[in-house]
Amino acid sequence: MAEDVPFPYLRWAKENLRGGARISLGLSGRAPPGPDEWPAGGLPGPLAVGDAAADLRRALAARYEHPPEGIHLTAGASHANFLCYLAFARGGHVAAETPTYEALHCLAGAVGATLATFRRDPKRDWRVDRAQLERAAPPGTRLIAVTDPHNPSGVRLDPDDLDHLAALAERRGAVLLVDEVYADLDPAPRPPAARRHALTLTTNSLTKAHGLGDLRAGWVLGSPAAVRTLDLTDDWVHPVQPALSLRAAAQWLAHCEAPLARTRALAAERAAQVDRWIAGRKDVWWRKPDAGLTGFVRLGTATRPLDGQVVARRLFERHQVRAVPGAFFQAPEWLRLSFGLAEAAELDDALGCLGEVLDGAGR
Repeated sequence: MAEDVPFPYLRWAKENLRGGARISLGLSGRAPPGPDEWPAGGLPGPLAVGDAAADLRRALAARYEHPPEGIHLTAGASHANFLCYLAFARGGHVAAETPTYEALHCLAGAVGATLATFRRDPKRDWRVDRAQLERAAPPGTRLIAVTDPHNPSGVRLDPDDLDHLAALAERRGAVLLVDEVYADLDPAPRPPAARRHALTLTTNSLTKAHGLGDLRAGWVLGSPAAVRTLDLTDDWVHPVQPALSLRAAAQWLAHCEAPLARTRALAAERAAQVDRWIAGRKDVWWRKPDAGLTGFVRLGTATRPLDGQVVARRLFERHQVRAVPGAFFQAPEWLRLSFGLAEAAELDDALGCLGEVLDGAGR
C-alpha cells in the first residue's frame, strides 16, 4: 500500500532541501543571523525574570501597531495556520487561493473541512479571480485563505482584492486568513491585514524574513474575541510556549531593522539578476516579485509548456542544483526559485545550469 503523505511539499522539502545540493534555489527563507547581527550581549539571560510571553506580545504590538490582547503566540507560522483552521474551519468549508503554499489546501482535510479553490491570475499581476472566488466561497463558508505576499510568486495582494475578500468574508460570516510570512521583506511595508478588517487574521513568524526558524516563534494577529478562541483551541495543541524562544524573539524584534534592511537589499539585487536572465530568454516568464526571496517561473512557451518536475529533476541530476517543482503549488508547468543566495556569481551559475536544462528540453 502506498504511504499516505498528508503534506507532500513539506515531506519533499525535508527529504531534499537539507543538503546534498551544490547550489539550492529551494531554500525559501534567509540564512540564520550571524553573531554580529544579534544585539549586544547575544541570547537572552535568565528565564525566570518577568513574563516572556507578555514581553513578546508587547514587542509585536509595537512593531505592527496592534493591541497585545489581539495577539496569539504560536510555534511558527505552520502552527499559526493550523490553529486558525482548527479553531474556525473544523468540519466546515474552506475557500483557498491557487496557486498557493500547499498547506493552505492540505489543512482543510486535516480538520475535516471541504475545500474549493479560486485562482490567482498570473496574466493580471496575480490578481484574485473574483468570479471563481464567489463560487468557491458560497454561503456557509467558514474560512477564506490567501497569502500576501503571494507564495509562490512574491507579488503583493492588490489592496482592492483584499477589501473584496474581507467584504465577502463578512457577508459569509467567515474568517479571512492572510498568511504574511514574507511581508517583513516588503520594501514598502503595509499594515497587517488584521488591522484593516475586523474578521481578518494575519499569521506570521520569524522564519522566512528573519532567518530564525529554529526559534519556532510565530503569531496570529486578530480581534481579541478571535484570539480568545485561538487561546482555547491551543489548549489541545501547544498550551505553553518555551520561554527561551519567546525572550530571544522579543530581543530580536527590538533590533531587527538593520538585518531586515540588508536582507531586503540583497533580495532586490538577486531578483533583478533573475529578471535580467529571464528577459534574455524566450522560454521562461515571471512577474518580478514585489517582496520576499522567491519567484514563480513559468517554463516553456504557450504552445510548448515544460514539466516542472522533469526540469527540476534534470537540474539536480546534471548540475546538483535544487529547485522546487511547481506541482507542489498546483502549477505543474512552473518552478519556484528561491534567489536569496549570498553571492551573485553563485546565482549566475545556477541560472546558467537551468538554462542548459531548458535548452536541452526544447530540442
